[in-house]
Amino acid sequence: MFHKLHLQMTIFCTAVTGIILILLTVICLFIAEKGLKSNRYASFLNETSSILTHLQSQEVVSLQWINQLREKNDFTFLFYDQGKPLFSQRLTSPEHEIGGGLLSRAAAIAKEDHSIDLFSQNNDTLPSHAEFSLSDGSSSYYVSAGTIPKKNGTFSFLIFYSLRQEQQQLRMQRLAFAAADLCGILLLILFSYNFTGRMLRPIAENNQKQMLFIASASHELRTPLSVILSGIEALEKSDSVQERRHFIDLMRCEGGRMQHLISDMLFLAGSDAGSPALRRIPCQPDEILLSVYEKYELLAQSKHLTLKIVLPQDSLPDCLCDPERIQQVLIILIDNALSYTPAGGVITLSVSQGRNGRKSFICFTVSDTGPGIPDEHKKQIFERFYRAERSHTDKSHFGLGLCIAKEIVDSHHGKIYVTDQEDGGACFHVEL
Repeated sequence: MFHKLHLQMTIFCTAVTGIILILLTVICLFIAEKGLKSNRYASFLNETSSILTHLQSQEVVSLQWINQLREKNDFTFLFYDQGKPLFSQRLTSPEHEIGGGLLSRAAAIAKEDHSIDLFSQNNDTLPSHAEFSLSDGSSSYYVSAGTIPKKNGTFSFLIFYSLRQEQQQLRMQRLAFAAADLCGILLLILFSYNFTGRMLRPIAENNQKQMLFIASASHELRTPLSVILSGIEALEKSDSVQERRHFIDLMRCEGGRMQHLISDMLFLAGSDAGSPALRRIPCQPDEILLSVYEKYELLAQSKHLTLKIVLPQDSLPDCLCDPERIQQVLIILIDNALSYTPAGGVITLSVSQGRNGRKSFICFTVSDTGPGIPDEHKKQIFERFYRAERSHTDKSHFGLGLCIAKEIVDSHHGKIYVTDQEDGGACFHVEL
């Protein structure tokens, strides 16, 4: 499911961003082409103005000057004296370069649109000229057509400025933009694939944890439910009052286990939806620790364990926290210590003040002399339904306690972790 969603999101992100990229490229290309054409036309007008100034000031048109302009600026000149081509023009035959069709079209446009008759033999009193563009499908030109009055008649001209260089530049520019777009889209595909993968990774991991949570919860609920159903069946068949009382006690015990497990699951479900509701008040850390110690002192003695409490000599500052929730954390840690510490062992509760840079914190510790926790399990023990010892037979623990403790500490913006004791055993630290 997530693989298909990953591909769909990659395609969607690439498509949306690619369309935006292409639109921006088209806009930039349009502006660039418009600027190129405008600059080229301005250059044509400047060159044409310089040529006209030279033609008006000179009585003789030099063939060398014409050839220099042709080589330098890609111009083609057609000059007419009294409507007839110049002698030099007959030698170079520029009509073959332009083509008779374009030549006649240029003369017709000059006459019809701009009232400039290139082949008229009437003597004009004022010079006139007009500029326009012309194309035959394969070649495009800027054209300047005009007449200049001379002493012995009218001198007329057609100047063709080829746009081959401009068209070549436009093609190269379009290819460059297209190549840039193609590279951009390829990079977008790679970026979108990695980016959407990073976005979906925590969702996929959360979904996997949720599936494991449901599977583990179903497994844990199946055992007490089977015991209850078996007890009901046994009750129906039993005639002995003592046996019936035994099965009732057994079902009550298993029902309590189910109730405890469901309460833990509801707490975790609530924490997944948002941080647990806290009632933060200033409270004394040593009072919290003493309250938990008094609740478990007799229970520890009944299991032949020594429960010790270590308080600092100096008074501790108030800690802004939810005392009931912090007591719940310490109770979870003590329950684990009571379950895993062998008879004759020692469980120690302590509280102290520490400092991390400018910030001070209160640290509760619960240490025991049990088997300890291997390094490879230290991070995993706070996961749901995780047990360091899969074969442990204590049915009162479902593997949710430490997970709940971590949720409570995280909601206080604190930190919970475990270290090894020097003489064996584990030591849990809760920093607030």
